[in-house]
Formats: sequence, C-alpha cells, structure tokens
Amino acid sequence: MTPVPPFQLLLVLSLAPQLVPASPKQYFLKYVLEPPPCRSEPDICDTFCTEQEECSPNLQCCSAYCGIVCTSNQAPVVGVS
Repeated sequence: MTPVPPFQLLLVLSLAPQLVPASPKQYFLKYVLEPPPCRSEPDICDTFCTEQEECSPNLQCCSAYCGIVCTSNQAPVVGVS
C-alpha cells in the first residue's frame, strides 16, 4: 500500500464536513412542517398561509413559486386530442 500524500489527506478532510450540512432531524422537521408543493399554479398569490387551518374549507395550503398560499390545488387537466 502506498502512503497518501499530505495534500490529498487535507483535501479529503476539508471536504468531508460539507457533504452532510444538516442533521436528519432538520430534514424531517422541514418535511413535516412545510406544506406540499402545489399540483398546479395558483390563480392569485394573495392569500398566504402557514398551516391548513388558515385557508377556507375549499382551499388547500401548499407551496408555490410565489410562496405558501391557499389555492384550490387541483391536478392540471390534460387534454386529449
């Protein structure tokens, strides 16, 4: 087995902490706390929410390009021709 040059060893040691920037607990909390992405683009981005209870009964809190909004969140209709 050949010895590892010091430069390569320092390079590996400096990159190793960057591979795992967050703990699994943070990923789990993000998954639980953030609403799911919207299935379709919202019509109007003026009703923002942080949880489902803030939306009207016929709307759903979901994350869109303009933030976390209340929208109908219907699946897009695919036309058959």
